[in-house]
Amino acid sequence: MDQMNLLWAYQAEDMKADRLEREIRRSPLRQKMENDRTQYMEKQKQHKQIQDQVAQMGDRKDAIRDALTRSQDQLNALQKRYEVTPPTELEAVRAMAAEVNRCLDTITRYEKELEKIAERVRDCDKRADAIRREGARLRAEFEQLKAQFDEQYPPQKAALEKQRAVVEQKKAEIDPVLLEQYLSAKKHITPPLSRLTNGQCSGCNTSLPSAVLNQLRNADEKTLVACESCGRFIIKG
Repeated sequence: MDQMNLLWAYQAEDMKADRLEREIRRSPLRQKMENDRTQYMEKQKQHKQIQDQVAQMGDRKDAIRDALTRSQDQLNALQKRYEVTPPTELEAVRAMAAEVNRCLDTITRYEKELEKIAERVRDCDKRADAIRREGARLRAEFEQLKAQFDEQYPPQKAALEKQRAVVEQKKAEIDPVLLEQYLSAKKHITPPLSRLTNGQCSGCNTSLPSAVLNQLRNADEKTLVACESCGRFIIKG
């Protein structure tokens, strides 16, 4: 058998193997497993994002507490100064009162921000807990589905492995250069080979121009000619 017919026979077995693999991938049980796994990974991502948010709020709380300590120290210093050397002039009293008020306003603003942060942290904790519960449910469901899938999968896997072995056997008979072209074309279109039928590409049913037909007529058994319309390599006969 010449190289072109060997390549055509290889494609037939390769397509059978691909169909078996698609049937396994597209089984409702497998799709449900994949969906659960995708959702579980998304829950993990969401949980990590919440943890990062809580950590950032923790850093902000620490910074606010430090600022509160400084403001309280400043307020205490003002009070002590007032007790030791109370101002006698009206302007000095007003100036000291203004400083006290600024300290009190700052302390109040920081305390309110701490309250808001505490509220946001509680909200994050609730969301994180809900995400953990949902993640645990998805993981348990995935494990249950996987157990069912593992019971059904061995016969399908055996059939696929058997077919892949046939493909490998056919591959050994084909020129490596032709095989590389076949595999490269398969990345873009499947099946990558078509037949020449009544001057047309059997893959897309497009009539081939005379230049392509001449290439096919003059090509040797190791030269592949592509359809200008669909990109498949055309096998004569």
